[in-house]
Amino acid sequence: MDITFLLSILVSVFSLALVLIGIPAQIKKNYKEKRSGQPIATILIALGFYTSSIGFFALTRAWLPLTSFCIGIIMWGITLVQYVMYEKKKSV
Repeated sequence: MDITFLLSILVSVFSLALVLIGIPAQIKKNYKEKRSGQPIATILIALGFYTSSIGFFALTRAWLPLTSFCIGIIMWGITLVQYVMYEKKKSV
């Protein structure tokens, strides 16, 4: 088995675990508490990381991890929307 393909599978598995378990748990917690559990800097760094990774995976034609990173950027986008919504209510 090619080492690149094996690493691609590992990146995909762990990335999917993060975006299908970790981030949704944070989104659910934010919704229940009606506040953002992440600082804006963390959210923006994550979005930058996912954006650059998606670009890299697309250019290198690494389709397997690309899928999980596309899901991840959507999840972090939801977290950003929650941050904006709950911080806006907090300041009113």
